[in-house]
Amino acid sequence: MFNNIRQFGSQGAAAAKMAMLQMKIKNKKIEVVVDNVKVTVTGDGKLKALSVDGNDLGNVVKAINEAISKAQAYATTEMKGAMGDLSQLLSSMKK
Repeated sequence: MFNNIRQFGSQGAAAAKMAMLQMKIKNKKIEVVVDNVKVTVTGDGKLKALSVDGNDLGNVVKAINEAISKAQAYATTEMKGAMGDLSQLLSSMKK
């Protein structure tokens, strides 16, 4: 019984560490300048700022992030479908 409690505690600690790590990555900002183009992204791959010749291109940033979100949603949907097909295949193999 106590082993189960300890296991739950260690899983909770691991989950908390994972959440903290994800937050750290999300909050990290990486800036790159190439010639007259300046790009800022977060550690989790979100575009935060884009400027060319000092001109802020916030509308371009919004469009790029929306496209990335739509691509991620598409990939998630496709993966769920594939995982469902895979689980059906595996369950039929067990019989």
